[in-house]
Amino acid sequence: MEEQQYVVYYRVSTKKQGESGLGLEAQRTYVRHFYSGRNIIGEYTEKVSGKDIANRPRLLEALELCRRRQATLVVAKIDRLSRNTEQALSIYRELEGRLESCDIPNLDKFTLTLFMAIADRERELIGLRTKAALDEKIKQTGEWRKPSEAFRTGAASAEGTRVLQHNARVNENNKRAAALIQFLRSTKVDVTGSEGEVTGKTEMPWKEIARKLNEAGFRASRGGPFQATQVQRIHQRTAAQQVSPLEKPFHS
Repeated sequence: MEEQQYVVYYRVSTKKQGESGLGLEAQRTYVRHFYSGRNIIGEYTEKVSGKDIANRPRLLEALELCRRRQATLVVAKIDRLSRNTEQALSIYRELEGRLESCDIPNLDKFTLTLFMAIADRERELIGLRTKAALDEKIKQTGEWRKPSEAFRTGAASAEGTRVLQHNARVNENNKRAAALIQFLRSTKVDVTGSEGEVTGKTEMPWKEIARKLNEAGFRASRGGPFQATQVQRIHQRTAAQQVSPLEKPFHS
């Protein structure tokens, strides 16, 4: 019998937390405690808040590896995967139940739904607390962030800053779009017959992937909507660059 393979996903909510190791080391300790000696074929770390899947390229890479190798996705705590119930259940379905969390023994659809509902509510409360704190800060000082010295003194070029911000945004959006294309292409969709019956499964069509990208707010390099041919080229280029960088060995 072939040994079960595992892919581990870590997430810390802020850059400061990720650099300091707070939270991240705790997650690693959880995983090493419960999965010592297991066949871990990849580790992925993301330093972002619990946003939509489309904005988390490292998670998409982990999911793709799980599908290709029929591996199980492991998280230290379920809220590291997502604080959104619908997203978590979608991942559970895509992986056909191959999802495990150190804080939820014998995870199944029912317990996942229950715990995610709690995490989802916590996400809403965090948003409310953050908004209340910002409102109070503005009330007390009249501003939230003080401008940097360069901007305050006029030393920064407005046009130069605009170009830098635009380039950084486009580059990041390209990475996210490429990761989402890989994820969607590996998602199986139903093939229907002439009378609407399901006759099998196939990869998501390029046209459908382009439609989903456009609906999610992504834009092609020239600012227009994605077309099927563009999506296919990006997928081929990304696949060529990913011969094996996803499959990083696990070091204890």
